[in-house]
Amino acid sequence: MPPPAIRYAYQLHLQLQGVTPVVWRRLWILDSTSLAHLHRIVQAAFGWHQPLPFYFDIAGQRYGQPSPDEPNDPTMDARRYTLGQLQQHGPVPMLHVCGAQGAWTLRARIEAVAPAATAPVVPDCIEGRHCPDGSQFNLGDARLRVQALQAVPRQKVAELV
Repeated sequence: MPPPAIRYAYQLHLQLQGVTPVVWRRLWILDSTSLAHLHRIVQAAFGWHQPLPFYFDIAGQRYGQPSPDEPNDPTMDARRYTLGQLQQHGPVPMLHVCGAQGAWTLRARIEAVAPAATAPVVPDCIEGRHCPDGSQFNLGDARLRVQALQAVPRQKVAELV
């Protein structure tokens, strides 16, 4: 029987592009998080409550919601790909674009990788600055919104590693 796969958590830094003052969040995310779920986590971290169209650009490939009306749409289905799958050969630059006509573009980069059992809570928002609407960032509120999206209870994560 092969040894169990070690699960990892990524510390991810996301910065909203083209706005002043600088708006950013720092998150812990499991490697098994699908890109579609990552989008929901990012929305929660930034305080965006309404569903937004989105896509990720990772190493020149687009991952998002393929159009059923476009048979030649090159967009890969974000529900089928995890952050860990796309980062397994080392950190790859990512853009996360969301909103109508790409209203918000976030640059995303992996700052750290740790065994999942050592990450405090996953997913989690651990730091941030400012809000897109100019209001003050509230870390406690962001943490509650992000942790509410936890797919696997913390005890289960420890059992999986």
